[in-house]
Amino acid sequence: MIKVKICGVRTAEDAMKCVACGADAVGMLLAESPRRITVGQAADIVKRLPPFVTPVVVMMPSAAEEVIEAAGVIGPGAIQLQGDEPPEMLLEIKKALPHIKLIKAVHVGGGGEMDKARAYEDIADAILLDTMSPGRGGSGRTHDWALSGEIVAGIKSPVVLAGGLSPSNVAEAIMRVGPFAVDVASGVEGNGRVKDIKLIEQFIGNARGA
Repeated sequence: MIKVKICGVRTAEDAMKCVACGADAVGMLLAESPRRITVGQAADIVKRLPPFVTPVVVMMPSAAEEVIEAAGVIGPGAIQLQGDEPPEMLLEIKKALPHIKLIKAVHVGGGGEMDKARAYEDIADAILLDTMSPGRGGSGRTHDWALSGEIVAGIKSPVVLAGGLSPSNVAEAIMRVGPFAVDVASGVEGNGRVKDIKLIEQFIGNARGA
């Protein structure tokens, strides 16, 4: 069954909406973003999550030490690296945090996506395919799903599909790409970037029915 991550969660209340709808993972952004929260806020959300729901921290660190320090306070189940982190940084993080899964984002639309994915597939626990944008994600735009499908077929790591997904297109995206998991933020939000429980329910239902 396809896994679902709801990202850009900013409050414990929104996290509980995701849990109630059956999300497998909840993402919290420490990277620069309108949905950015503090390390302390992320730690409070993680404390509220029940077992078997994975807390994922999204970062664009300049050094491995930033990740290691944040993880020590928050206690995430996985860390998603959303910037231009070199493979050597991932190796350093894995050595310090062997119990935490690493997800490496590859941005589709900038060229060389297959080579980039292959550069991380033996280090990262999963590759996340997001749409290339100035902010390195969070654009609300889809990308070339045909290329994403080629990457899924061409690497051995699990692939998480992100970028412009919503209840209306997630089933088609899954059928065309064949990812291990899907990731959504703006596609399940109402006004003020508050998570909408009806949209979350629709998204998860359509994803798992694909």
